[in-house]
Amino acid sequence: MIERLPESSGNILGFRIGGKLTEADYLDILVPEMEKAMKEYPKIRVVWVMEKFEGWTVGGALEDFLLGLKFSAVERMATVIDESWDEWLTLLFKTFTTLTRTELRFFKKERLGEAWEWIRT
Repeated sequence: MIERLPESSGNILGFRIGGKLTEADYLDILVPEMEKAMKEYPKIRVVWVMEKFEGWTVGGALEDFLLGLKFSAVERMATVIDESWDEWLTLLFKTFTTLTRTELRFFKKERLGEAWEWIRT
């Protein structure tokens, strides 16, 4: 499940992500929102609010990989995590940001406000 957060505006996007991500989650919600923002802004910033994340289906994993290649315009990412977050996911995010030179910070769910503040500065 992916849903766009109402705090999104301009070149700053926010998404709530939970459960197991499918190809449809990417193609129906995430990719169109990101493409729309990239048409208007050369650089975008993203807040990911991860809640009870359970991984990906095979199609979802492929779309996630392709998304990383396609969206090099992301200059800053704030990832808000809950207790279901695993260390290997941190490694996965850090690998992506190293390859794309995206600035990344992690925030615990009780620091969501700080994540939004950081992404806007």
